[in-house]
Amino acid sequence: MTLDSKVEQRLWEIVEWGQFALLLDILTPKPGNVHRYRDHPDTHILHFAASISRLGYPLYNAAKWGYALRTVKNEPSQLGILLKNATQAVMEPHGKNTLLGTNLVLVPLAAAAGVDIPETRPSVTRIRQHLSRILHATTVDDAVELVRTLQIASPGGAIPKTVGWTSQSQAFDFQSPRTIGLIRREKYTLRDLQGLAAAYDAIAEEYTTDFSYTFETLYPQFNKALNHYQHLDDAVLATYMWALSQRPDTFIQRKAGIDTANKIMQEARTLYKRLQKLPTTRWLKEIAPFEEALRAEGSRLNPGTTADLLSASIFLALLFGNIKTIL
Repeated sequence: MTLDSKVEQRLWEIVEWGQFALLLDILTPKPGNVHRYRDHPDTHILHFAASISRLGYPLYNAAKWGYALRTVKNEPSQLGILLKNATQAVMEPHGKNTLLGTNLVLVPLAAAAGVDIPETRPSVTRIRQHLSRILHATTVDDAVELVRTLQIASPGGAIPKTVGWTSQSQAFDFQSPRTIGLIRREKYTLRDLQGLAAAYDAIAEEYTTDFSYTFETLYPQFNKALNHYQHLDDAVLATYMWALSQRPDTFIQRKAGIDTANKIMQEARTLYKRLQKLPTTRWLKEIAPFEEALRAEGSRLNPGTTADLLSASIFLALLFGNIKTIL
């Protein structure tokens, strides 16, 4: 596909916003995550920096495919292969699973933004409509590529037997050698597959609701923080603490259990209320004990899903022009 210079510029703007969103997220000192002041024992900020630098072309390809959906009839879904390619690219420098969850939210959003390129300004309503179309059009091949993506990244944490647990949840576990055969036999699409994990994975749940939590809850909350706080990283940190205080992080839930995830949520709720009464200059000192508690067991209590969804909200804020100043 030959693209004119204006379309190319818009595509690369989507890439820049995606990479900048990840940089803002990883640099902000969010308790329990890798950030500019703290590493995990097995994953350092330089690992994330290397991964973010490699995400440019995968995001470009996602946005370009989205643009093609606007102009090419019967364009087949490529979401699964785009997710796999993005995961392989970001792991190539070091072999570490740094951005799996982030890829799962940013790649489809970049594609939706690509669909919207011919419009003068991005619209929340239109972008979500484009995203819904992309998610509902996923195929069995997309599902197979998602399984291969998960096998490449090998995310940690067991699948908990929650209220939503079914025999299908285990049958389509990406770690099972029978999974791909079952997907093809039962004709499960990528969205169907995510539906099986929605009970214990907040990112999978987003795929079944057209990213309802991101668009209807977290992105609006981040906009409120942008309007309230003077500095961008304060808005990011405030939104992160708010999100962590509202519902248990499912990455922690899979690694440490639902009781531990609920306990951390309650602690975050108490801490968030205290932060609202303090100047932002005192926040890092105030959150220090919470930070140490989350790091007491290495990366086991890392609120990774909360950070991934926050990255998506930052990306949307950049896409829609809500972030006016950096410092």
